Amino acid sequence: MTAPNHALTGVLIGLTVGSPWVALPLALVSHFICDALPHYAASKELIGTKRFKVQLIFEALVCGLIVLTLGLLHPQNWMIAAFAAFLATSPDFMWIQKFLRAQSGKQQLLQKSAIIRFHGWIQWFERPIGGVVEVAWAVAMIVFISPFVR
Repeated sequence: MTAPNHALTGVLIGLTVGSPWVALPLALVSHFICDALPHYAASKELIGTKRFKVQLIFEALVCGLIVLTLGLLHPQNWMIAAFAAFLATSPDFMWIQKFLRAQSGKQQLLQKSAIIRFHGWIQWFERPIGGVVEVAWAVAMIVFISPFVR
């Protein structure tokens, strides 16, 4: 999933669960559940390009806007939801090294940790057409979140 969808999922968990002791671990686990669904992924050729860098910056800005909206609207449990949004997105930080190596034109490292292998394995359907699932997921999350922020 893209970062904004992970963040929206974390927000929904934080707003509905309310308890940080339950919501935050659930938000972290939600990342891997969402990544097991068919979703969008840039092609391997795109990863080292300026276009991909712009895409990442855009996703980060959207995630920031999601959290800013929570802060401005102050729904009940908004702070838990903001932390849950971060935790739901955070496992993707493990890919930073891959992105930086691609940006510098270096080959990828052959050795991968167990968590990176697992994270890659569960993402069985990462293709541009997965964007359809991404859009549907985003719409569903916004629909489910909207009653909490009115």
